[in-house]
Amino acid sequence: MIRDTLRPELERIKTELKALQALKIHVGIQGDADSYLLMIAGVHEYGATIRAKNVKNLAIPISREAEGKSPRDFKGLFFITSEEGHLFGVTDKGNGKFNFLFLLLPSVTIPERSFIRGSFDHGKNELAEACKAAIDKIVLEGGTAREAAALIGERAAAMTQAYIMKGIDPPKSSITMETTKSGKPLYSTGRLYQSITYEIEEG
Repeated sequence: MIRDTLRPELERIKTELKALQALKIHVGIQGDADSYLLMIAGVHEYGATIRAKNVKNLAIPISREAEGKSPRDFKGLFFITSEEGHLFGVTDKGNGKFNFLFLLLPSVTIPERSFIRGSFDHGKNELAEACKAAIDKIVLEGGTAREAAALIGERAAAMTQAYIMKGIDPPKSSITMETTKSGKPLYSTGRLYQSITYEIEEG
């Protein structure tokens, strides 16, 4: 007796491909990340203007010594205005020299550095290859829809991380460069970069 193995396999492939179509793959910073990281991701993806609230000015750190701190953390800090009209928070180094710690501004505009949309726009061919590999996973390797979706998610997340590491325009400002260890936008501590992952949602 000849056993029909082709028809069940075709049915399996059809079922898994249909299930794959129903899945949604979310790539980026997921909703279970802390609110601060989600806020930072949103600001960089779309750009934003941050304005001072309940105070006259924002205190922008302009030295590594001031990073993550406020003017209140520095004993003897006082303010001076430059010839160009910029207001700085400084401490006295002696001999008429100052240690410039903060630049005070009423608002700061952070430019758009789209790392999700930008990476997808630049990586269309790579995504197409990932989708083909996902289909091959089901058709040729007996994989499931979720396994195929995971393959797409992994490649898309890696593609986004690679896009960040290549450097995203516009470059960091000279002020930001004074307080960061990395010259690449979106990569100072590496926390945002390392938090890029994927999530599969049932349709």
